[in-house]
Amino acid sequence: MAADAGAPPAHGGSPATAPATPPPPPVSYLLGTIHFGTPEEQGLDYAALARTLDEVATFVNEADIDSAWQPAFDGYRWLPPQQPLSQLLGREDFARARALLPAVPVPELERMKPWSVLALLEARGERAGEATMDARLQRMAAAAGKRVQHLETLEQQLQALDCVPAAEQAQVLQDRLRASWVLRIESAKAMAYYRARTLEPWLADIERMDGLGEAARASELRARHCLLEERNARWIGQLQTLFQDGPCLVAVGAVHLVGPDGLIARLRRDGYRVEPVPL
Repeated sequence: MAADAGAPPAHGGSPATAPATPPPPPVSYLLGTIHFGTPEEQGLDYAALARTLDEVATFVNEADIDSAWQPAFDGYRWLPPQQPLSQLLGREDFARARALLPAVPVPELERMKPWSVLALLEARGERAGEATMDARLQRMAAAAGKRVQHLETLEQQLQALDCVPAAEQAQVLQDRLRASWVLRIESAKAMAYYRARTLEPWLADIERMDGLGEAARASELRARHCLLEERNARWIGQLQTLFQDGPCLVAVGAVHLVGPDGLIARLRRDGYRVEPVPL
């Protein structure tokens, strides 16, 4: 999608001198990303994305994929040794997690916080790496000599992912493991929505929270508030400053774009014109 600030109002002049036509405002682009799948599954034309990059001065994404991991970050991702995942979930649910994530070594799975296990399950077991859409785009921008900016630090991203206590996250994970068919269907539907570029129905589908009980729904709502609404509110001022500096290509998770608190609605409320662009 393309965004610009709209043309400024014309100022009055004398009858003898018509006001000068202001130059068109710079156009920036909002690109919704998905954090798993291949370019073929996503239906993306990376050559077209490269041409869009040619039109802008700055590439913007959520966080730097090259950020070095710091030992101080371990607490966001790992459970304390005295509280392994099998203890949080119970023997049967831990066995279900092992069966669904056979590529994850058992000692590592025991250490993972429930949000991290959920993220892996939702991404079909695919781990973040050089093949992800986020990594590809940042590499393309750097190779093209674009200024690369980030909306948050790695630690801020981890804080958002880990904002609900592990015991509450475990309730969500347990419900997901006990109805694992829902996860498989939702991963497939997420990719289908992405390929069709139908983001509003995707968000509505996510908000139904199929397969979750009442307690897990309450935890999931709190987690999503941290992941979506709070981050969007933190990002919007940064984006508007970047748009004033020059044309940008902004690549963030697709669900951040839509809904009443999404980036598109926030930009429109602030006077930006946002229009879909075929890709």
